[in-house]
Amino acid sequence: MIIGIDIGGTYIKSAVVSLEGKIIHQQSVLTEVEKEPEFIQQSIVNIINQLQQLFPETRAIGIGVPGVVYDDGIVRVAPNFPNWTNIHLKEYINQRFSLPIAIDNDANVAAIAEAELGAGKYNQHFLFITLGTGVGGCIISNGNIFRGAKGGAGEVGHIIIHETETAPANKPSYRAGVLEEYVGRLGIISLAKQYASEFSDSILHSYNNLDVHNISDAVSLNDRAAIDCFRRIGEMLGTAMSTALNLLDLRLIIVGGGISNAHPLLLKTTLQTIQNRALPTVAQEVQILTAHFSNDAGILGAAMLAKRLL
Repeated sequence: MIIGIDIGGTYIKSAVVSLEGKIIHQQSVLTEVEKEPEFIQQSIVNIINQLQQLFPETRAIGIGVPGVVYDDGIVRVAPNFPNWTNIHLKEYINQRFSLPIAIDNDANVAAIAEAELGAGKYNQHFLFITLGTGVGGCIISNGNIFRGAKGGAGEVGHIIIHETETAPANKPSYRAGVLEEYVGRLGIISLAKQYASEFSDSILHSYNNLDVHNISDAVSLNDRAAIDCFRRIGEMLGTAMSTALNLLDLRLIIVGGGISNAHPLLLKTTLQTIQNRALPTVAQEVQILTAHFSNDAGILGAAMLAKRLL
C-alpha cells in the first residue's frame, strides 16, 4: 500500500491506496495557506504519521504540490501559496520518514492517474490540463512525464496570450498576460461580470457571490452574458492550446479540474478554436477528453507516482 497526498488551496487530501490503484482509506484537513510553509509541512508530517499508524504496511509516499517542483523535491515557486519559494519539501519529509518519497507538481500527479488508470490509459502521448483555481498542465510522452531540464515542464497556465498586458496589482511580472489570469476561476468570474454589465436582464445579476457553476447553469438557461463569457474563455483556452499542441506535436488533450465539468460549450469552443488555429496536421486529429478522475485524481496520481519507486 502507498500513501498519496494532494496539497490543495483549500484542503490537504490524503489516502492509503493499493498497488492496483484502489483507495482503501481517505481523509482531509484544511490547508490554511495563509500560514507559513512550516505549518503546512508539519501538517503533512502529521498526516503521514496518522496513516502509518492505521496502515503500518505502507511502502511509499507520494505528494502532489500546486507549484513548480524540481527533480530534487524542492518547490521552487507555488503562485497561489504565499511565501512558498525554494521550499525543500522532500528533504523535510525525508528527515522524518524512511519510506521512498515522490514529490511532483499537482497537475503531473493527476496526469499520472489518468495515464495509468483513467482516460489516458491507452494513449502514450497527451497533454493533460487542469481547470480550476488556476490552470495546470502536464506533458505525457511515451507514458511518462516530460519534465524538462529541471522538472518544471508543462506549465501551460503560464502561456502568454496577451503580450502587451501588465501584471495584475501585487503580482510579479511573470503573471502578465498569462492564460491562468483569464481562464482560472477568478478570471472567468471577472469576465462574466463584464459581459453581464452589457445585459441588464442577465441571470448573473441575481447571484451575490457569483461562481463558475452559476455561470455554467446560466449557459444552460440561454443567458446571453454567460454564453458570451464561456465562448470567450473557450477561445482563449483554445488559442493557448493550439500553441502548445503545435509545439509538442500532440493530438490529445485530457482536461481535469472542477471547471472541466462546466457546461460543454466551454470545451466545445476550445476544440473548435484549436481546429481553426492549430497546424493542419494537428487540427485534423485533435481530441479533447474529460478526465476520468475528479476529486481523487491528486491522491491516486501521487500514489501511482510513488509506486514507481518500488
